[in-house]
Amino acid sequence: MGARARQQGGSAIQATSTGGHPSLHTVKPLGRTLFNRVFAAIYALSILALLFYHAKTLFYSPALVSFSVTLALLISDLVLAFFWVSTQTFRMFPVCRKQFPENLKKIMERSDFPALDVFICTADPYKEPPISVVNTALSVMAYDYPTEKISVYVSDDGGSALTLFAFMEAAKFATHWLPFCKKNNILERSPEAYFESNHTCTSEAVNIKIMYESMKVKVERVLERGEVDDENITSGQEREAFNKWADSFTRQDHPAVIQVLLDASKDRDIAGYSMPNLIYVSREKNKASPHHFKAGALNALLRVSGCMTNAPIILTLDCDSCSNDPETPLRAMCYLSDPETRPQLAYVQFPQIFRGINKSDIYNAEFKRLYRINVMGFDGLSGPNYLGTGCFFQRRAFYGSPSILASPEIPELAPDYIVDKPIQSQPVLALAHQVASCNYENRSYWGSKIGFRYGSLSEDYHTGFRMQCEGWKSIFCDPERPAFLGDVPITLNDALNQQKRWSIGLLEVGLSKYSPATFGVKEIGLLMGLAYAQSAFWAIWSIPITTYAFLPQLALLNKVYIFPKVSEPWFFLYAFIFLGAYGQDFVDFILAGGSIQRWWSDQRFWIIRGISSYVFGSVEFFLKFLGISSFGFNVTSKVVDNEQSKRYGQGIFEFGVHSPMFVTLTMAAIINLISFSQGLVEVFRGNNWEGLFVQMFISGFAVVNSWPIYEAIAWRKDRGKMPIKTSIIATLLAESGTTKASTGGGPPPLHTVKPMGITIFNRMFATVYALAILALFYHHTKRLLCSPTIVSFSLNLALSLSDFVLTFMWINTQTYRMCPVYRKQFPENVEKVMKRSDFPALDVFICTADPYKEPPIGVVNTALSVMAYDYPTEKISVYVSDDGGSALTLFSFMEAAKFSTHWLPFCKKNKILERSPEAYFESNHPCTSETGKIEVMYKSMKAKVEHALEKGEVDDQQHEIFNKWTDNFTRQDHPAVIQVLLDASKDKDIAGNLMPNLIYVSRGKCKALPHHFKAGALNALLRVSSNMTNAPIILTLDCDFCSNDPRTLLRAMCYLCDPAIRSTLAYVQFPQIYRGINKNDIYCGEFKRLFVINTMGMDGVEGPNYVGTGCFFHRRSFFGSPSSLISPEIPELSPDHVVDKPIQSQSVLALAHQVADCNYENQTDWGSKIGFRYGSLVEDYYTGFRLQCEGWKSILCNPERPAFFGHVPINFADALNQQKRWSIGLLEVAFSKHSPATFGVRSKGILMGLGYAQLAFWAIWSIPITTYAFLPQLALLNQVSIFPKVSESWFFLYAFLFLGAYGQDCLDFVLAGGSVQRWWNDQRFWHIRGVTCYLFGSIEFFLKFLGISASGFTVTSKAVDAEQSKRYEQGIFEFGVHSPMFVTLTMAAIINLISFSQGLGEVFRGNDLEGLFMQMFISGFAVVNCWPIYEAIALRNDNGKMPIKTTIMATLLAGALYMAASFIFKRQDATGHFMASLIHNSRAESKSTSNHHLRACALN
Repeated sequence: MGARARQQGGSAIQATSTGGHPSLHTVKPLGRTLFNRVFAAIYALSILALLFYHAKTLFYSPALVSFSVTLALLISDLVLAFFWVSTQTFRMFPVCRKQFPENLKKIMERSDFPALDVFICTADPYKEPPISVVNTALSVMAYDYPTEKISVYVSDDGGSALTLFAFMEAAKFATHWLPFCKKNNILERSPEAYFESNHTCTSEAVNIKIMYESMKVKVERVLERGEVDDENITSGQEREAFNKWADSFTRQDHPAVIQVLLDASKDRDIAGYSMPNLIYVSREKNKASPHHFKAGALNALLRVSGCMTNAPIILTLDCDSCSNDPETPLRAMCYLSDPETRPQLAYVQFPQIFRGINKSDIYNAEFKRLYRINVMGFDGLSGPNYLGTGCFFQRRAFYGSPSILASPEIPELAPDYIVDKPIQSQPVLALAHQVASCNYENRSYWGSKIGFRYGSLSEDYHTGFRMQCEGWKSIFCDPERPAFLGDVPITLNDALNQQKRWSIGLLEVGLSKYSPATFGVKEIGLLMGLAYAQSAFWAIWSIPITTYAFLPQLALLNKVYIFPKVSEPWFFLYAFIFLGAYGQDFVDFILAGGSIQRWWSDQRFWIIRGISSYVFGSVEFFLKFLGISSFGFNVTSKVVDNEQSKRYGQGIFEFGVHSPMFVTLTMAAIINLISFSQGLVEVFRGNNWEGLFVQMFISGFAVVNSWPIYEAIAWRKDRGKMPIKTSIIATLLAESGTTKASTGGGPPPLHTVKPMGITIFNRMFATVYALAILALFYHHTKRLLCSPTIVSFSLNLALSLSDFVLTFMWINTQTYRMCPVYRKQFPENVEKVMKRSDFPALDVFICTADPYKEPPIGVVNTALSVMAYDYPTEKISVYVSDDGGSALTLFSFMEAAKFSTHWLPFCKKNKILERSPEAYFESNHPCTSETGKIEVMYKSMKAKVEHALEKGEVDDQQHEIFNKWTDNFTRQDHPAVIQVLLDASKDKDIAGNLMPNLIYVSRGKCKALPHHFKAGALNALLRVSSNMTNAPIILTLDCDFCSNDPRTLLRAMCYLCDPAIRSTLAYVQFPQIYRGINKNDIYCGEFKRLFVINTMGMDGVEGPNYVGTGCFFHRRSFFGSPSSLISPEIPELSPDHVVDKPIQSQSVLALAHQVADCNYENQTDWGSKIGFRYGSLVEDYYTGFRLQCEGWKSILCNPERPAFFGHVPINFADALNQQKRWSIGLLEVAFSKHSPATFGVRSKGILMGLGYAQLAFWAIWSIPITTYAFLPQLALLNQVSIFPKVSESWFFLYAFLFLGAYGQDCLDFVLAGGSVQRWWNDQRFWHIRGVTCYLFGSIEFFLKFLGISASGFTVTSKAVDAEQSKRYEQGIFEFGVHSPMFVTLTMAAIINLISFSQGLGEVFRGNDLEGLFMQMFISGFAVVNCWPIYEAIALRNDNGKMPIKTTIMATLLAGALYMAASFIFKRQDATGHFMASLIHNSRAESKSTSNHHLRACALN
C-alpha cells in the first residue's frame, strides 16, 4: 500500500503540469510596502544622527563615569539599530497569499492525492496530558483526505506505557469518531474542542460524547494511578506490548518500542471505510548516547516512517496543536502539487495560533510579530522560517539540496523508496526497530546533512534555516480559518522559561559556524540573512532593555542628567525615534488584526523578556559556551490548574513561585517607581525638570508597564502573588534604602461614582432651547391677540395649550439631564470588608395573582433563581405572595421545593450564571451527564405543574394544606394561607448544605374590604416576614423577573453595607431589563428612557424612583424617616425585632396568620405611614416617592451583566392596557395631596419634584399628541393654514424646536446603548400611547375622580401564544381583537393619510402650499409612523390583523370628525369674509370722509 501511495503521489504531482487548469493559489504584495520603504529611509537618517550625537558626547566626556554612561547608551543604541535594520527585511516585500482548495479536485482525482505522514511528538505524560495528544492525533486522522493515505506517527520520548494506553483507547474511539465527523461535516475535529463548542445536541452526538468521556476517564484514571492495571488490558496483544515495560525500563534508558495500533490495509471504521495508520514510536534511549531532544525524536520518526509508509508529504505537529480545519492538507497541496513551485519547495508553513488566550494576551502568547508579521515579510523573499508545528514538508527536502540528493545509509530510507510490504510484516517492523535504536545515527549524516538538524535547542528554526541555505524555498499559508490551534502557557514562569529555552537555542545558531549574520548572508543573500539574524540574536535584546531599565533611573536618583533637555534640538530626535519605532510597530500590529490592548501587552512583555528570559538565556548560553555548565530541554507544561486558569482568564499575572527571573523583574519595578517618585518631588520643588524629563518619562513608562508587578507585590492575596522571598531579595539587591511603598489605608472601595460626560452639553443646550420656547410663546401670544374670529382664536389656543404641556414635560425632563451619573461596584471587595458569616439576612418578596395569566412555572423559575444566589443560603428567605389564592400555585412551589435541593448545589458546583432553570436549559449549556439528569428532573417537575394547571386542580389532595380549598374558598374571599415549604434550620440539599426558607403566603381576603392590589399583598408579606425572619434587607420581584447574575446581591451590598451612605439609603434599584424583546422593539418594551436614562439622571440628584421589581430595600425605610422611627402596632413587626423562635413554631405561625388577615390593617398606619403606600395603582412609584419625601435616598445599580430579566407583553392590546393602568395610577398621585408638583417640590426640592412630576403627569402627553394628530390635518383638508410659511422666520423656530427635541432624544437613546431602529420605534410608540392609553387613562381617571366609575387592577398576561409570538418576533403589530383604543389610533391614521394625500394632490396641481408645508410635514410624519396600522387594515390576512369592526367604526368617526371640522372651518370662512367686508367698507367710508375733509380745507 505504501508503494501505491508513493506512485500515486508522483502521478498526482504530474497532473498539475498541464496548462489551462484553474488557479490553485495567488500572491499579492501588501499595500503598505511603499510607506515602509520611505519611512525606513527617513528613520535610518535619524539613527545616524543619534549615533553621531553619542560619538560627540563620548568624545567630549569630562570624566570616566560620564564616558562609561555614554558608552553604555551607545552600545545599547547600536544593538537597537541592528535589530531595527534586521526588522526592516520583513517590511521590504511582505506578501499575502490565497489558496483555492476547491480547484484541487478539478485538476486531480482524490485517488491521486499524495500520501501524508503526520509526526506528533510528546515527552512527558504529566506535563503533556495524553488526552491532549490523543485529541491532536484524532483531529488529523479525521482530515477531509483519503484516510488510507494518512499515517499518524506518535513519538513518545518519555517512553511511557500511559501514553501507549491512551492511544490504544484512542484507536478504538477513532472508529466511531472519524465517520461521525465526516458524516456531519464537523469543522472542529478534535473531540475536546468539538464538545466544548456550541455543537448540535443530537442523539448521535450525545452517544459519541459519552464514548469520548468514557475514554477520557479511563486515560485520566490510569494517569492518576501511574500505571496500566490488568483490568485495563483487554487482549493478549495489548498485554504483550505492555510487558516491554520491565523494571529496567526507564525514560532515560529503554529499548525501542514500536506498536501499530491501526493498520490502513486491515482496520475499518464502523461505516466500513479504511482507517488511517496509527503507529506509536518510542525510540531507544541510553544514558551514554546523546538523544538530541526533539530533533532526535523527529529524525527517528523520519526513519521509522521511511521504512513503513514513506509518504512524500510530512506534517509535523506539537502534541497540543489540534487541527481546526479539515481542509488544511488540501490548502497545503495547492502549493505542494503546483509544478511551478514544487521543485524547490521544502515546506508550507501555517501560522501558530492559540486557543484560550485571555482578552489582553498578558503574556504575549499570540506572538503576532513572530508568527504573522515577520513570516509575511519572509514570504516575500524566499519563504518563512520553520516554526516547529503546523508545517507540511516534502520528504525530499530532508535529503540534500533540490539539485543534489544526499542518499541515506540504507536504500529503505531514501525519499523515493517504494514500500511494498505491509507495515506489520516482520521485516518492516524489524527494520523500524533498527533505525529507532540510539546507536543508529553514529557516524552518519543524520542531524548534519540529512533530516532535522542538531546543534540547537531551537531545532525548528535551525532546520528551516539550513534548508533554505541549501537552496530550498518555503511558503506561508495563512487562511481565514486557523488551520491549527494550540495551547499557551498560562503562568508567567512557564512563559519565561519557554522563551529562555528559545533564546539559548537561537544563540546556539547565531554564534555557530552557520550564523545567519555570516553564513546566512553568504548563502541566501543579505535580506534573508538579516531576517534570520533578527531571530538568532533575540537574546541580546537584553542589553538595551536592561540598560534602559536601570541606567537612566539610577542616574535620576543621583540627579545626573544623561539625555538632552526638552529645549534642545536633540530632544526632538529622541522623541521622533521613540514615537517612530513604537508607532510603526503599533501600525503593523493593528493591520495584522491585533487590538490596542494586545499591542500594549506585546510591548510590555517584550520589556519583561528583556530583563528576565533574555538576560538569563544569554548568561546560561555563555556559561555553557565556556564549559562551566550545561543545559537540557525542559518541556513546557500543558497541564491546566483551575485556579491559575481563572486568574489568567481575568488578565492577572501569575507569579506564585520564586524564580531568579522574577528577582530582576521586581528590582527593575522597584527602582523605576522610586526614581519616578523622586523625579516628581524634584519637579514640585521647582528644580530643573527640563533635564530630568526624558529620564522621568522612561521611569514613568516603566512604572505603567510594571503595574502587574506592584499589584502582585502589594495588593494581591491569592496564590499567584509575588513570593515574599522574591520581593525581599529584589528590594535588597535594588539597594534603594527605602521601605516598600504603602498600599494606602482603609478598606478597599466597594463602589465608585462619576458624572456623565454629556452633562455640560445638556446644560448648554437646555439654555438655548429654553430661549427658543420663550420665542414660541411670544409667537403664540401675538397670534392669539390678533385672531380675527372665534375659530382662529380657538385653533391658536389649542396649539398654545398643547405647546404649554410639551414645555412643562420638557422642563421636567431636563431634571434627568442636569446631573446624570454612572456607578461601578466591586462585589469582590465585600468579603474583604466583612465575613460571610456577618452578611445581613435577606427576605425576598415575589408577588403573583393569577396562575393562568402568570403561569406558576414562570414564578417558580424566579424563586429558584434567587434561592441560588452566591450568598449564604441559610440567610435567604423567599416569600411567595399568591394574591389569587390558588392551590395550583401552592402545588407548583411544593414541587419546586423538592427540585431546589438538586438545583442549588448543581448551580454552585458548576458556577452557573443563569440560575433560572428555564433560562439555563434554553442557553448553550454544557451537555454533561449531570446536566442531563437535572434537566430531566426539571422537565418532569414542569410537566407536573402544567398538567395540574391544564386540569385546573391538584390531583394529590392528600396533603393537609389542600383541605383549606373548600367550596367557600374563592380568590376574592378566603382566609389566610401560610405554608412553610422549606425551613433553613432543618432542610438540606443533596450536598448536605442548608436550604433557604421558602414560604407560601396567600393573605386573607373579603369582598367587603379593600385589598389595595399589589401594595396590599406586599404589606402582608412585610408583616408576615417581620414575624418569621425579619431580615434587614428586602428584595421585591415581579413574578416573571428571574435573576441573571448570582452576584447581584453582593453588588447591592456594596451600597447597603457602606457605613458612609447606609443610614439614609432606602433602596438600591436595578434597571428593568427584558428578555425576548424583538429586534426593533416594536412596542417599546425596553423602556430605555424610563428604566435607564431617567433613573441615571435621578441618581445624580437624590436617587432613582422605585420601579416595582429588582429593588433591594432596607426594612427600616418602611417604618418612618431616617431620623424618626414609626413603631408598628405590635413589637414583633418592628424592623429591629429579633426573631428567636423557629419559623414553624405554633406561636410564629399563629401571629403570621393574624397579620395576614384582611381585617388586620383597620385603624392602623399601614399604607399611609408604614410599608408600601396605598392610593395609587402604581404602588411602586408612589412608595418610592413617599420614601424620598421622608428623607430617604436611593441608588441605581446598573452593572454590565443585567441583574434581572423579565418578560414583556407581546400583544399590542396588553402593552396598551398595561400602560393605561400606569397612567391612571400616576394621575392618582399627581392629583393627590402628595402631588410631586407641589408636595414633592416642597419636600425634595425643585429638581426631584419635577423629576417625579414628569412621570406623574405622563397621561397629559395625550393633550399635545392628540392635538397634533388631528388639528393640523383637519385644517389641511380645509386648506386652512395654522403655522408660519416656509419663507417666514418663525418657520425656522419651529424647525429648531422639532429637530432639537428629537435630536437630543435620539442622542440620549443611542448613548444609553440603544439602536437607531429602536429609537424610531420608541418615538412611534410614544405617539401611539398619546392617542390611546394616555387618552383613555386620562378619561378613566377623571370619570373615577367625578365618581362616575371605578378602576381596577388588571394583571398583565405573561402567557405566550405561539402564533402571536411568531408575529412579534417578525416585528408585526398584533391587533386581532377589537378595542376602543384601536379605534382612535385608526382614526388618526386615516385622517393623516387623507390629509397628506390631499396635500400632495394640491402640490401636483401646482398650487402654492408654502403656508401648508408644516401641516403636510406633520401629516407625512404621522403616515410614516402609522405604516403598521395601514398594513393591518389592508395588507394582512393573519389573525393579528385589524378587526373589520374597528376599521368601520374608525372610518365612520373619522368621516364625522372631518364633516364637523369642515362645517366649523366654512363658518370661519363666512365669518371671515363678513369681517373682511366690514373692515373694507369701514376703510372705504373713512377714506371718503377724509377726502371730503381735504377738499373742504382746500376750498377754504
